Amino acid sequence: MTPHELFFKSVNPTASRTLLLLHGAVSSHHEWDNVAHHLSSYHLLIPDLPSHGQHSSSPIPLTLENTASLLKDLIANHAHDGKADLVGMSLGGYTAIYLAQKHPELIGDLFISGVGQSWPKPGTWTSSANASVMFLSSSGLTSLPKGVFDWISTKAGLSVHEGLYADMKARASYQLTLAVLSMLGEDGDENWNYRFERVGKRSVVVAGVLDDGEEACRERGKQLRVGNEQSMAFKVEGMRHAWDLQDPDLFAEGIKAWMEEESMPERFVLVDSSRCG
Repeated sequence: MTPHELFFKSVNPTASRTLLLLHGAVSSHHEWDNVAHHLSSYHLLIPDLPSHGQHSSSPIPLTLENTASLLKDLIANHAHDGKADLVGMSLGGYTAIYLAQKHPELIGDLFISGVGQSWPKPGTWTSSANASVMFLSSSGLTSLPKGVFDWISTKAGLSVHEGLYADMKARASYQLTLAVLSMLGEDGDENWNYRFERVGKRSVVVAGVLDDGEEACRERGKQLRVGNEQSMAFKVEGMRHAWDLQDPDLFAEGIKAWMEEESMPERFVLVDSSRCG
């Protein structure tokens, strides 16, 4: 791996169809360990995004353009036939949207979650407040004794793999939190709305409805359908924002159903009424 490549894992390399799995903020490729077990029929490319994971050696700053460029190279060099379907959680979901808009020739279908939030431009009071909240709710937790971290995670219904905990602890910093929010707020909300509308790929957005708003998910579904009328929006009751860590089996079921163009699992509830009837 050169300084201008991302660390990544390639899983099930003999499978014919490639999925690129993109993790959330202050996380790593280990976020997908339990989901990947249920996706054995797919070739999986699972990278650490810039500035994330213990092994990420890329000095390139965490920006949308830089991240998309690195992921473009990863797909071109390692995905079967130089093309991949995208799965993204939170930061990974926004990254998937940007990547699909910038490099549509490399991208198939999209399955994304946790992408309903608004992001203020960097340097504003709201952005600074968001950084403090995000740091305390994610990075700050890893500064607690491991037993306390495990208790909090269990109370939230989340199963945090030991490898993921180690990566989160190694990279946890207020500076990384600021970099993430700066990346998400680069061009403000209006451009995010535009980007969702410009994705011409068959896409599904899913909300873990305990934390992510149903209305925001519905709006994202409408925006995605501007670019592709097959796109849809669903909610899953009883799930938190990071529900890939809460119910990896169900998360993987949703991925497989969407990629194979089958009916979504029963617990996936359609939230876009304009799709009904």
